[in-house]
Amino acid sequence: MPLEIFGNLTEKLFKVIDNTSNGKAVDAYDLMERWTLDAIGNASFGFDFGAVTDGDNEWVHRYNDVVEATSEPLYTFLPILERKYINWFPRRKKVHDELTVFLDMIQHIIDEKRRKISDSNYQSTQDNNKQKDLLEMMMESGEDENGALLTDEELRSNMCIFFFAGHDTTASALSFAIYYLARHPEMQERAREEAIRVLGNEPTNIRPTVEQSREMTYIEQIIKEVLRISCPADSLITRIATKDTELGGVFIPKGTGVTLSIYNLQRSPKVWDNPQKFDPERFSPGGEAENKDPNSWIPFSSGQRQCIGMNFSLSEQRFLLPMLLRKYKWSLPEDSIHHDKVKIELGLGVISPVDFNVIFEKLY
Repeated sequence: MPLEIFGNLTEKLFKVIDNTSNGKAVDAYDLMERWTLDAIGNASFGFDFGAVTDGDNEWVHRYNDVVEATSEPLYTFLPILERKYINWFPRRKKVHDELTVFLDMIQHIIDEKRRKISDSNYQSTQDNNKQKDLLEMMMESGEDENGALLTDEELRSNMCIFFFAGHDTTASALSFAIYYLARHPEMQERAREEAIRVLGNEPTNIRPTVEQSREMTYIEQIIKEVLRISCPADSLITRIATKDTELGGVFIPKGTGVTLSIYNLQRSPKVWDNPQKFDPERFSPGGEAENKDPNSWIPFSSGQRQCIGMNFSLSEQRFLLPMLLRKYKWSLPEDSIHHDKVKIELGLGVISPVDFNVIFEKLY
C-alpha cells in the first residue's frame, strides 16, 4: 500500500481545508473526490492530477468531463449515434477528443515506464524497497500461460477501470463516513479518542502504519457500517444467464440479464435488524454481523469477481479517517439539507451525497 503517497496527499488536503474553511462550510465531497483522484493517479501509474491543491485545473476538468459523459442516457441506449455519427454531435465529439488526450497521456506514461524498467539504474533503486506503482506491477506480473505480457491496450483498459471504478466510490464512502460522524458526535468523539490512543496526542500530523490501523477497531466498525448502510455501489454489474435456471423459486430464461441490488440487500429488514439505523456496533466482536451469512455484506461483491480494488479502497479509508479525526472536529451547518437524512444522487452506478457541506474545526 502506498502509505507515503496517502500521507503526502493528506497533509496537502489539510492545508486546503485550513485555507478555505475559517469557520465556514466547505464541500466535503468535492475534497474527497480530489483526494481520491490524486491517490489513485499517483499510486496507479505515478501521474499527479494535482487535484487536491487545484481542483479546477485542466486535467481534473478533462477527467471529470469524460466520466460525466459516460452516464449520458442518450448514448447509453443508442450507442450507434457516437459510433457512426459522432460528427453530427459537436459536444459529444469534444468529449471524444478529451478522451483521446487522456488515453494518450496513459500511453505516454506506459512508454516512459517501459523505458525506466529497462534502465539498470532504475531497477537498482526498485530493489532497495522503493514502492512500485500499480502499472509497474502489472507490467511485471501480467503474463499468461504462454509467457505473453499484457499488451498496451490491455494496460490502458485496466488503468481506466481502476480510475472509473475506484475513484468516485471511495470518495463517496469517505464522504458518508464524515456525514454519519457529523450526525453522531458521540461516535465521532469515541473514534477520535481511539485514533489519539493509537497515534498519540502530539499536535502534529501522524501517519498511521498498517499495524496501527489494525489497532483502531472502532474506526474499522464505522467503515464497515458506512459501507453497509450507504454503499457507494448500488448494484452488481449485470450478468447474463447462460442457461435456463431458477433462483429462489423464480425462473430465469437463458439470455436474461441478472443483477443484485447491494443497496437493498444491505438495508433489508429480512437480513439486518433495524437496518435504517447507523450502528457500528453491528461489526463489533460478537455483534450482529458476526453471525450473518458472509453474503449479507458485499459492498465489494464477493467470490472470484470481487472488486479488485477492495484492499486499496479500505486502506485509503483506514489511513485518512484517523488523521482527519485527530486534526478536526466537524459538524453540519445549520442550513444543511442533510440534517434529517443524507440526500443522495445516483451517477454511473455510484451513490454520492448532494451539496455536502461541512464545518471543520481545527484541533491543532
